[in-house]
Order: sequence, then C-alpha cells, then structure tokens
Amino acid sequence: MKRQARKTSKSQSEDRGVISRFMASVTGGYSGQEAEGEPATDLLKAEHDEVRALFKEFKDASDEGTTAKRVVDEVCRKLEVHAQLEEKVFYPACRRLRNLKARKIVAESLEEHTIVKKLIKELGGLSARDESFQAKATVLKEAVEHHADEEEKDLFPVAEDELGEERLHDLGAEMEALKARLLRAGGAASSMGRKQTTRSTRSRARRRTSSRARMSG
Repeated sequence: MKRQARKTSKSQSEDRGVISRFMASVTGGYSGQEAEGEPATDLLKAEHDEVRALFKEFKDASDEGTTAKRVVDEVCRKLEVHAQLEEKVFYPACRRLRNLKARKIVAESLEEHTIVKKLIKELGGLSARDESFQAKATVLKEAVEHHADEEEKDLFPVAEDELGEERLHDLGAEMEALKARLLRAGGAASSMGRKQTTRSTRSRARRRTSSRARMSG
C-alpha cells in the first residue's frame, strides 16, 4: 500500500508539473529552457543569504547614517520582491503538503510577512537621522532572520520531500519569471518614488525655512 501511495504521489507531482508548464507557456510565464533553472527552495535560500549579508553590512555600518540607510533601502526592496515570490508561487504549493506542521508554518509566515511589510513601509518614510530608524531596522533584521531560519529548518525540507524535484524546478522557474517582471516594474516605480521623495524633501525644507522666518520675525 505504501509503495502504491508513493507511486500515486509521484504521478500527481508529475501531472502538476505538466500542467504548470502548459499554463506558463500559455501565459508567457517561462520557457522550457527556464524550467531547468534553480529549484524553488534553492532560489529562496539564496535570497535569504543575500538579505543576511546585507543585514551584516547594516550592522557594521550602523554608525554611518548614509550607508545604513542605503543598505536598509536595498534590504526592503529585496524583501518586497521575495515576499511576492513566496506568497504568489511557493506558499500556494505548500498549502497542499501533507505535513501539518509545514502547513502551519505557511500560515505563520503569511502573518510574519504582514509585520515585515509594515516595518518596510515605516522605514521608507524615515531617514537614518530619525530616532526610530535604528530600532525599526533592528526589529526588521530580527524578524526576517527568524522567518528565514524557520523556513529553512522546518518548511523547505518537507517541501523538497513531498513536492519532488520536477515540481520544485517548475516552481523555481515560475518565481524567476515573476521576479523578472517585478524588477522591471520596480525600476519604473522607484524612479517615480525618487521624484516624489525629492519633492517631499524640498517641501519640508521650505516649511522649516518659513517656520524659522516667522519665529525670528
């Protein structure tokens, strides 16, 4: 019976892989060549490591305001993309895992994403000189590192075991295609954001100048 169950699971995984490739070819998600890319869990681990390295850089540069702000901004951009890869591709696949603990981790991870997104939004409106910048960046670091460690320890091994190599490659290809689209869209959005930030900074400067003038008068 166990052997038959494994065969059935493998067949279902293969069927999902075929369906995934067909849907992606119809929607323009990725090509057959891209389907040979990284497995989903390897791609996510690599992104975790990139963010860990940036957080180390932030810690080393915490006394240098401009550098710390630049690093935190880069971390936030990477996390925004990473969260969408997990929420739109990886987590939906993991909700079908048989392992109950792994499914609970997916639910917890979504809640953790909500906290991280709130911190990212708050940090986006702060400069390195703001009193709360260092504290919020540190909380973000701790939350993200805990989140990544838990996924790598308790979720990824189960996903690798249950989903199988082919399915993981399919998911990885979907994530790579989605990431490329998000980065293209993010380039345009960040350009607009920089213009808006510049206008906002100039507006604050004018208000401060006007306030000083009134006080001196």
